[in-house]
Formats: sequence, structure tokens, C-alpha cells
Amino acid sequence: MRSRLNGWLFALFCALLLAPQIQAATDPTHGLRFMTEDYPPFNYVDHGRLTGISVDLLEQIFAKLGSTKTREDVMVHPWARGYHTIMTVPNTVLFVMTRNPKREGLVRWVGPVAASPIVLLARKDRHLKVNSLADVAEYSVVAIKSDIADLVLDDHNIPAKNRQVVPYPDIAARMLNSRRIDMWSYGHLAALWLLKQEGAKTDEFEVVWDFGSAGDNYYAFHKDTPDAVINAFQKALDSLKTDDNGDGISTYQTILNKYMR
Repeated sequence: MRSRLNGWLFALFCALLLAPQIQAATDPTHGLRFMTEDYPPFNYVDHGRLTGISVDLLEQIFAKLGSTKTREDVMVHPWARGYHTIMTVPNTVLFVMTRNPKREGLVRWVGPVAASPIVLLARKDRHLKVNSLADVAEYSVVAIKSDIADLVLDDHNIPAKNRQVVPYPDIAARMLNSRRIDMWSYGHLAALWLLKQEGAKTDEFEVVWDFGSAGDNYYAFHKDTPDAVINAFQKALDSLKTDDNGDGISTYQTILNKYMR
């Protein structure tokens, strides 16, 4: 009787020991820590709830993968903190991140989620003229620390003395709207969205320089993430772009339409 009980206890111990491994094998999201920033319309907090294109899309990916995770499992950090974490801490995911040659080998990518044109935005009533990037040296520019639009300024040798970096995009929006800064280097759609949230009229702003697309936006995974996890996420995302909800529109396009129209 005792040997049978001991055998049962040993089997239970083995089952408990293997349970996390089994869960990890069947759920690609197991053990992953998801992070994002306030970057509407892709990811942002609205009335205490995380929302946006990439958030809705991620939740659909979770469902495709059979995961119990939801948007409630995603942490919101300043971009610089999230960026440092994804570079140094295994089993982390940061979104959305712009994919470009400088970042190519730093993380692993799932996407794309959407394109990301980077611009210099100014108030129309300032009548600022930028015929070449050399003209930017005459003005002050704000950017988000470690954001791709901050790195673009480095790439184009915009003088540091002309630049201010802030941790949150809503700060930059307020600075531009209140005329405390001449220009804002940021994603065009996201900048207009944030200005609108600050009570500004978006038609009072204009693009004075267009850097073009700095690359598409992706979900970024720590560089040591296994192929099986990356492949599972990519397959789920791809299926959301090609499915049909019965109206000829994919889940992906339905999500885009919700925020962009």
C-alpha cells in the first residue's frame, strides 16, 4: 500500500514538474512579458484601458494561439525603459517598434503591423519654412527619448543644441501646441492624434519636413526568443490578415478601419 502511495506521489511530483514545460510547449505566449508605450493610434491608454491597433491585434493573436493572455497582461512603460528592457531581459516583447537596418539584429521581429512615416510637425501660424534639413538648425525640435524619430534626427545630423528630448509624447504635444517648441519629430498620425487629445485642432498644424517611412512597425521580441515562438506569432498574425469575417474584410483590416476612419 505504501509503495503504491509513494508511486502515486512520485507521479504527481513529475506531473507538477513537467506542467510548466507542457504549457510552454502548447502556449507560445507562456513566460513572455509584454510591454508597450503610449503611442496612439497603435497603443495607448484610454480611460484606464489599454487600446489601439497593435493592442487589438495582439489580443486576436493571443486568441489564435490559444493563450489566456489579454491586453490586461501588457505593461505600459516610457519608451526608453521598454527599449532598455527588450535589449537586456530575455522573454520580453515590446511593441510597436520600427524596424530599420540599425535595429535589424538587435531583436526578433513579428509583423508588420503598419507603416510609420516620420515628420517634423509645426504650427501653421508660425509660418516655418524648411527647404532643406540645414534650415532645421534655425529652430528648436522636440523628440521622445530613444524613439525612432529621435534617432532619425541623429541620422540627419540635426544639432543637439537645437533639440530637447522628453520621456512621454503627450509632453511633446503640449510643448508644440503651446509654442514652447518650434517642431516635433514624430510619427505623423500619432502626433496628430495626441494633439487632438490635448484639445488642439489638428488643422492648425502642418508637416514642414517629411523623412519618409523609417520602416514598418513590428512586435519586437528579445533576440534569444526561440524560432518556434516567433514562427507561431507570425503565422497567427498572417492569418488575421487573410481571413474573412463574412463581409470580405479581414480581421486585420477591420481593426485598422476602427482607428483610421
